[in-house]
Amino acid sequence: MNIKTYTPSVFKLLTFLVLMSMVSCIPQKKLRYLQEVENSQVDTTKSDTLDLNYHLKPNDEVYIQVNSLDPNTYAFFNGAGQQNQMNSDISVYLNGHTISDSGYVQLPVVGKIMIAGLTIEEARAAIEESLKTYLTQVSVVLKLSGFRVTLIGEVKRPGRYTPYVSRLNIFEALALSGDMTSYGNRERVMIIRKDKGKENIYIVNLLDKNVLQSEYFHLLPNDVIYVESLNAKTWGFEQFPYVLILSTITTFIALMSLIRTI
Repeated sequence: MNIKTYTPSVFKLLTFLVLMSMVSCIPQKKLRYLQEVENSQVDTTKSDTLDLNYHLKPNDEVYIQVNSLDPNTYAFFNGAGQQNQMNSDISVYLNGHTISDSGYVQLPVVGKIMIAGLTIEEARAAIEESLKTYLTQVSVVLKLSGFRVTLIGEVKRPGRYTPYVSRLNIFEALALSGDMTSYGNRERVMIIRKDKGKENIYIVNLLDKNVLQSEYFHLLPNDVIYVESLNAKTWGFEQFPYVLILSTITTFIALMSLIRTI
């Protein structure tokens, strides 16, 4: 057997695989969030203002707690035994109220209260004012309890998440799913948002530091985040068995070299 006839072909194949692996590598520049950022460089005042001005919509879920010096009043509006559950985040969700299609929430005695279209603070004040007609020394706590977001595409744990928070930004949402995979296109992250019966798609570039000032940096309840794939994933490089093939070829070359020395 002529070993020399095999060696050039092996080296050509090895060279080809090395080049392929180099092509499939994703540049670091495509993986780093918020590029070219220095301390105190990004002013987020605008985005904070937008976030605080979220207006409640039909089918939003809100948690309402009525506080009173009268224990009977507290138990009547909040449910007997609920006081012992206040330290549990999930109790905020389970004891919430869903805003009706007409924009109302309904409380005992008071009846329907219109809160759709109001901010969290405005809705709290409206409910408190309605209760003062029937009660004295009363205050209201209102929180957005059903903040659901869905993450799909190139994230490590796709799914629907319900964090028990009243505010959520896109980085916090990605953290819920374990962040993007290496093949997630950070320059084209889609936010699918329903508004007035229509589905709207907004493109967000997470490599750009100015995303912190974007009106889409803070998410709204029921937003869907879709992370596109980079071309490297489309070409099938992600599952290509480079390590196995290279180790096999290396072993083969070592074996041929050993045979030649015999």
